[in-house]
Parts: sequence; structure tokens; C-alpha cells
Amino acid sequence: MKFGSMLVLTTCILIPFFGQASSAQLPGIGAASMSIAAQTSKKAPQQLKVRSREQAIQLVKRQYQGKVLKAQSSRVNGHPGYRVKLISSEGVVFYVSVDAKTGSVRRN
Repeated sequence: MKFGSMLVLTTCILIPFFGQASSAQLPGIGAASMSIAAQTSKKAPQQLKVRSREQAIQLVKRQYQGKVLKAQSSRVNGHPGYRVKLISSEGVVFYVSVDAKTGSVRRN
């Protein structure tokens, strides 16, 4: 194994345990490389209240009477979400949108 490969491997292992290192502490690693690594590690995953199609269907069933015909992922108010197609006991077909980010359920 070359020295450069070992340095990168060591850096990948040590930084998560000892925090962010400066480029002065790690010779051969530029400040630009360190800032890119710091930016990618600081990004938090997007928090969704509704994480699955099944969870969206459960929310819809709690608020609306009817048989679920179809459920698919969709964009709702610019957020990820689901569009659920239902049929009422009277035979009326209607759609309900579920905003995955906020958890809001709305009949269209």
C-alpha cells in the first residue's frame, strides 16, 4: 500500500472519531478537500413525517371513508408526497394528497 493511500485511509478512519482536522494537521490534504468533506458530513437528511406509501394510506384511511384503489408517490406543494385514489361507498371516485414533509392530508 502506498503512503498516500494509507494517509487517505487513516484520514477517513480518524476524522469521524476525533472531529474535523485542519489541513495543517494532515499533510498532503488541502484545505479545499477538508472543506468538501466537512460540508458533506454536516448535511442533515431531509426529515419526512410520512416515509412510506403504506404510511400515507393509513393516514388517508383515518380521515376518509372509502376503498383505496391506488396510491403513488407524487409532489405535493413542492414537497415529496403521495396521491391516493379512493372510491366511496356511493361509488364516487376521489383523490387525496398526502404531504410527506408535513404529514398533512387534503382531499383534492
